Amino acid sequence: MLTYVYRVTKYDPADRDEHGHYTGPEDTVGDHGETEAAYLQAVAAFAADTGIDHLVVREPQVPSVAYFGVEPPADGFGLDGLFRAGQAGFHDGAQVLLDIALELVRVMLRDSGAWCRLEAEDTFAVHVGWDQYVYVSSSRPCEEALARTRELGLFPERLDASVRIQFRGGRARHPAARR
Repeated sequence: MLTYVYRVTKYDPADRDEHGHYTGPEDTVGDHGETEAAYLQAVAAFAADTGIDHLVVREPQVPSVAYFGVEPPADGFGLDGLFRAGQAGFHDGAQVLLDIALELVRVMLRDSGAWCRLEAEDTFAVHVGWDQYVYVSSSRPCEEALARTRELGLFPERLDASVRIQFRGGRARHPAARR
């Protein structure tokens, strides 16, 4: 288990109720602009602080018959052009360079259809949950990445590594998530 677990969000912790549920004005839908770019830069900063440049796809999922995403589904579930083998390249154990991993994080932030966990065994992991909650785990404290994330206007919150993250349809949902 990775020692340092962070929930990175655009949601100010000051706007949480006594149960930890977000009650502020931020919309749960992505902006495909500055906020999305900030999330990707934050994940890249955590990866750099941890010293990784590639990740492995774990538990990849694409919708089957029903699609419940917030946004309209993207062509190819957002995977078009990311893998040489097309969608067949999106499988458990697929190794991807950090730039492709960041594009997969973008796909998940947009709720375009595809979802996965990305990890470097015993070193680093990242996945996107409901409402644009990004969960980053590292074997290192990532002080520089935390500072950079705050500079980007996002809120990194340290979680107890033992916090139970609930999975529903492949999407992680922390108990304090709004929905």
